[in-house]
Amino acid sequence: MIHDSVLETVGRTPVVRLNRLTMGNGSEILVKMEGFNPAGSIKDRTALGMVTRAESDGRLKPDGTIVESTSGNMGKALAMIGAARGYRVVLVTDPKAPRSMIEFVSALGAELEIVRTPDENGGYQEPRRRRVRRLMEEIPDSFWPDQYNNPDNASTHAEITARELLDEVPEFDVLVAAVGTGGHISGLSRTLKRERPGVVTVGVDADGSAAFGYPVGHWAMRGLGIAWPPGNLSPEYVDRVHLVRDHEGMGTGRMLARSEGLLVGESAGAAVFGALHHAHLAPGARIVVVAPDAGVNYLGESFDDAWLRERGIAQRIEAAGLDTPRGLLAAARRPSRRAEPTPRPAGAARP
Repeated sequence: MIHDSVLETVGRTPVVRLNRLTMGNGSEILVKMEGFNPAGSIKDRTALGMVTRAESDGRLKPDGTIVESTSGNMGKALAMIGAARGYRVVLVTDPKAPRSMIEFVSALGAELEIVRTPDENGGYQEPRRRRVRRLMEEIPDSFWPDQYNNPDNASTHAEITARELLDEVPEFDVLVAAVGTGGHISGLSRTLKRERPGVVTVGVDADGSAAFGYPVGHWAMRGLGIAWPPGNLSPEYVDRVHLVRDHEGMGTGRMLARSEGLLVGESAGAAVFGALHHAHLAPGARIVVVAPDAGVNYLGESFDDAWLRERGIAQRIEAAGLDTPRGLLAAARRPSRRAEPTPRPAGAARP
């Protein structure tokens, strides 16, 4: 098949069944591999949806500039879209941004603005967003996708990704997805609960994330965790929340590579860990897990023994038995924190 643009290759990602990492109770785990998108993640869908909608309603003008705060996959997706559609792309990031992301977006012609002063808690998310606001005032015809708060984020997944998933897997019992910006889990679940009301949605997040109102802590996994509840997260569409610790998510990612041949990112490892725990509790269930990106971006981190050992994560992986398939399954039966019903404000109703 011949495509007129690389952007036409976004979507239609494969679904792969786990064969060796199973609970042995009749449950089934299917992994939707979003790393097969052209820039390597589910953010290709998100970014393309937000940009396309902004083009159609005039917020993004021809030869305009896209400005966004990012330290990972959203930047890669926007750099690709900018190159394919002729936009200037300015990405605001910080010194913690991985080298793989910096090299990728630079190769595609994106410009980088580095915020070097963290906030009082040592974080860079809010300082980066302040820099974006200044750039929006300075750059004419600029557009800020604002992935955490733009409703087109969730709508893209509700209208496109969910339909694709239902075509591929018409019948299943559970959706497990990383929380991230809240966009893909909220959008997917919104459509699924309308089309398949019995589907249970499990949101997996980093232990220490405040997305659902839990106290803010510290975590090392990328692709998970945020210091405030993102505007695109709709808790009413999430039935259960599973907070996963670094060693559980990273250990699972390593075992997926070595036991299933699936090289996925850290948030995908955490999501599969959450799915294994749910599979233990739900014999016979068919569970779909969204793997947000591929593992190539993490070869120098969670797949690097020295990197893990320097941070004490390797020792925790070994102590928990997560360095063998059997140990991983045992750990998933008894996770550090069990999934629990989604916290909701008093009087809030489920959809």
